[in-house]
Amino acid sequence: MVLLVLVVGGIAWYQIRVAAPNIQVPVAVEYVDSIAVLPLENLTGDAEYDLVGMGVTEQIIAHLARIPQLKVISRHSVQAIGDQSLTFPQLGNLLQVRHIIDGTVSIENDALLVSLRHTNAQNNARIWTQDIRGPRDDLVGIQEQIARFTTDKVVATLPGVDAPLDKSHAGAGPGQEAYLAGRQWLGLRTFDGVNNAIKEFNRAIDLDPGYAPAYADLASAYALAVSYRYDIGDADTYELAARSLALAERSLALDPNLAAAFATRGLLGAMIGRSADRVANDFDRAAELQPNAASIPSWRARSLAQLGQYEEAVSEATRAIELDPLAPGRHIALAELSLQLGNYDQAISSARSAIALEPAIIRSRAIEARALLLRGDAEECAALPLGPHRVLRASCLEASGRPAEASTIVAEVLADIRNDRKPGNGYNEVIQYEDLAIDFALRGDARNALFWAATAYSASPVGIEIRMLESALFDKVRHQPEFSEPIAAIRADLYERVRRDSERLR
Repeated sequence: MVLLVLVVGGIAWYQIRVAAPNIQVPVAVEYVDSIAVLPLENLTGDAEYDLVGMGVTEQIIAHLARIPQLKVISRHSVQAIGDQSLTFPQLGNLLQVRHIIDGTVSIENDALLVSLRHTNAQNNARIWTQDIRGPRDDLVGIQEQIARFTTDKVVATLPGVDAPLDKSHAGAGPGQEAYLAGRQWLGLRTFDGVNNAIKEFNRAIDLDPGYAPAYADLASAYALAVSYRYDIGDADTYELAARSLALAERSLALDPNLAAAFATRGLLGAMIGRSADRVANDFDRAAELQPNAASIPSWRARSLAQLGQYEEAVSEATRAIELDPLAPGRHIALAELSLQLGNYDQAISSARSAIALEPAIIRSRAIEARALLLRGDAEECAALPLGPHRVLRASCLEASGRPAEASTIVAEVLADIRNDRKPGNGYNEVIQYEDLAIDFALRGDARNALFWAATAYSASPVGIEIRMLESALFDKVRHQPEFSEPIAAIRADLYERVRRDSERLR
């Protein structure tokens, strides 16, 4: 297990060294130093105090992520390591950080005792230790106290690291346990993960209707459900997108300085065609408020590519992997960007890293297949287990000289569509419509490519993922007016439709 974790970490670290061909990747941030905060170990024997360990970790990371010069590893990647008995040097090498904070939670003389350690992982040297005591009946309050103490201590200890630009931070509330559970589920990016995240964020809001971060993360869960073509069940994808936007706006109304809310609104806007300048403004504000939260550079890469700033887009996508190396979503983002830019080797490599981290995400395999197809490796593409992407497999079979098998698959899918049978396993019908549009585009059939693309957009504001639409998959029909002009008209109204729908939900 230790070897597996180190291998996956090595793959993750390798990814950030590779850029799209002919693109010189600038250094986005010159970090002065780097740190990871491990979950605190609960020594009390009472599961109630597990929340303290998770909550303290979340709060410390949130505070430290506001420091521009400090690389801070996300909680998801830290927790993905699990209970492996790794030394500090091994942890530092795996997460590519110099410093590690860990600690324990215990009870002493009927008071809560949190013991913290700050270790230089490179030489395994202790920098400082600190015991912090507090009342057992104020678990939320002590978390904020510890987070602020740790941030101040790190700033004082590490030369060249300054205090956070903005010290405001949403304190934990009674729904924190549900909120943290939702965050962990969402990081998986699987169908079950996104579904459970939605449930937990809703529970957090029920327990604390004024907690802005829960609204922001629920908004991102809905946006990701739309993007990943997950069938949530209680609403169609236009409704989910409207909910996402309404929740992001609600979050900003509660906390106008919440980075996650700006980032989520930016993500949704980038996916569904909001003005590029407006989307860029959201991401600029999010990055200003919390420059080293991994989701922000990962999602911001979409906005930069939308503006034609491809070097910066690759830089931000790779930086997100530095901050969150064991999260599959970060590798998927780089894989799709690489596919869009024509770097198929990188797209395949990043997609395979995502598969190694979370095999249940079929999106990773679809990216790998499309990149293999465009690279000319159709037979390898056809051999992949693509699940609901049956038409994609048919495209690979067609390209590998097996047209009869391809035609049989397409006929079966068309029959399922006529009989209103969904792909199943948590996916909605958009996954089939998009693959059919791509299949006809690869053939140069603009009329049928348009039909299925329009069908996809009628079912979802992310009918054709923009990175796929702008990739070589659509090169044969891109400049045919009978395809390009109707698609441009369809996409022009997507954001306004979602915005209008969101207003009735606020």
